[in-house]
Amino acid sequence: MRKEIHFTSGIKLLCVLTAGAFLLSACGKTEEKDTDGAAAPMESDMVGADFEYQFVAKAENGYYFWERISPDNLYPRMMFMDKESGRVVPLCNRPDCVHEGEGCNAYFREQHDDGGGVDKQYLQYYEGNLYAVGLSEDAYVSLFRIKADGSAEWEISTKLYRTDYSVTGHWKPPEILIDDGYVYFVDWYQKIKKLERMPIGGGTSEILFEGDSDASAVDIYQIKSNDGVLFFQVINYPDDMPENLTGALYCYDPAAGQCNLVKVFAGPCSVQNGFVYHSSPEGLCRYSIQDQTTEILVNRPMNVPNITLTREYIILCDQRKDGATLTLYDYEGEEINTVPNTLGLVWYFGGDSDMLFGECWNDCISLCYLDLNRPATELQWEELKEN
Repeated sequence: MRKEIHFTSGIKLLCVLTAGAFLLSACGKTEEKDTDGAAAPMESDMVGADFEYQFVAKAENGYYFWERISPDNLYPRMMFMDKESGRVVPLCNRPDCVHEGEGCNAYFREQHDDGGGVDKQYLQYYEGNLYAVGLSEDAYVSLFRIKADGSAEWEISTKLYRTDYSVTGHWKPPEILIDDGYVYFVDWYQKIKKLERMPIGGGTSEILFEGDSDASAVDIYQIKSNDGVLFFQVINYPDDMPENLTGALYCYDPAAGQCNLVKVFAGPCSVQNGFVYHSSPEGLCRYSIQDQTTEILVNRPMNVPNITLTREYIILCDQRKDGATLTLYDYEGEEINTVPNTLGLVWYFGGDSDMLFGECWNDCISLCYLDLNRPATELQWEELKEN
């Protein structure tokens, strides 16, 4: 099931640190101006993977992903795509295995109604292991881990928080990110959400950020790391009136041990090299965190649900129509190309400077990829399958 994400503007929240709770001061006012060819430098070694939905995990040599169930394959497997050769194989190191059925090491037990198992809503590579979220048999929302070479089975790495699953049978995966030895997570069972972290091997959790207790509800989502700083978006429900919803982008600096408000604005965003890229009624915007000023790169109204930053492109995805359409811009705001949706792309995940990923609903549900190493005029979606 897809995650429900709401996009709004403006917010007032409380940042809770280990030293105690205190109210954050807001950033200065934003000065908006049109730009004429101004470009932010995008250094290649500072551009990482930019996933809107974490269904694909980037590693040093390639990408891991959950296989989709199809009439020809009733046993979903973990797959690996080699970055250099493009070869896609099941994640199984048994030389005698035919990679079919539950006996294959690449098979993972998907979460069932009786509890236990791994959920396909999240996947991340970190220091030689793959991590997923799921439910332990004693009803803890847990972080599961497996060796990235396919030589072992899934095991529980960290138990995050207990649920009432045995009573309600209700499961919802948390927002989650692994970074610098910690797992950052948001408990979706709470009405007023909190951003917490815990050592990746388990231990005591600490609250880094907490929503306003006077609000009707607070959501925290889209946790991403950039240059050692954690960014996350927040929406606030002060009451039951939809028009009063507010939102903002915040960051947590582990080195300083504190949270800060980055910008109050509506819509999705991506962060690279000290800039926040987001859409607005004025156009495609680039906000400087240091200068607290906004440049309008594309001076026309737009409202897109996904923004991906790569070495060469700003990629906007409009997937609110019958299918998903990707448009590529350079960092001066010039439109380069629109990628034809020949495979029926309906759900765009994001990616990095080499590959983008998504889910296609053509003849059947399948994963697909876009090779950005090709010339922009030759880009086209291809099915991601074993070969």
